[in-house]
Amino acid sequence: MYNKYKVLAFGLAITLASCQNNNKETKAVATAADATSTQVPKNLTYKVAGTLPHDTAAYTEGFELHGGKIYEGTGTYENSYVAVSDTSSGQLEKKFPLKDKSIYGEGISILGNQLFQLTYQNHIAYVYDLKDLTKPTGTFKWPQEGWGMTNDGKNLYVSVGSSIIYKLDPKSFAVVGQIQVTDNLGTVDQLNELEYVDGFLYINQWQTTKILKVDVSSGKVVGTIDCFGLLSNYAPDYTPKSEDSVLNGIAWDKTHQLLYVTGKNWPLIFKLRLD
Repeated sequence: MYNKYKVLAFGLAITLASCQNNNKETKAVATAADATSTQVPKNLTYKVAGTLPHDTAAYTEGFELHGGKIYEGTGTYENSYVAVSDTSSGQLEKKFPLKDKSIYGEGISILGNQLFQLTYQNHIAYVYDLKDLTKPTGTFKWPQEGWGMTNDGKNLYVSVGSSIIYKLDPKSFAVVGQIQVTDNLGTVDQLNELEYVDGFLYINQWQTTKILKVDVSSGKVVGTIDCFGLLSNYAPDYTPKSEDSVLNGIAWDKTHQLLYVTGKNWPLIFKLRLD
């Protein structure tokens, strides 16, 4: 996911052209003027309900809770994998590396009995049987970059680093809708890791300390969670591996109503209770 800024403008142009030409059923994207809200997003506060250890070698790209386990998709070439950890201890249980070392893993999402995995610039997405993550059962073509992924129980949502979230049919990976994300200042880009919660998307904005709460029906940013200082307060001796060791990873614990957050190469996973 490095050097994203260099490819973003080009990738967005390809994205829009591809979707307009290849998918006639795709809903039109609202213009910035139409979609911009005059309402300033609320500052959403939280309390830290607990922490778990996190592998500092994990360059987190996808993050999800399912069946009492933490599923994490990591990136970088030659070291992309899906990890499964225990939610009570954070202990790593299994790791499933991508066998093709030229593939850069990205966001993941579990829907039904399948796990979907994006790739950065390889233009493919993998599908696995959740009971066997050793090898994919299928692949889909994806014409642009892959960043984050989540689902609403029916459809997948994919980010590509722009201000647009794509809604996909999980059976065909066809685009069936688009969400233009805006706030009171206009369009909001650099959208990365995603989590769907009760009609809203919680979205990491790349290279910031912010998690955006976006209304799926309108694309409006209705709230912002600022995690500035979160890691330094709990791990003051931690030294980031690089400038990319930033907040990236959101998962929802429905049972306990907690938002799990982490970052690339971070030493901790945080359990946040929103006020």
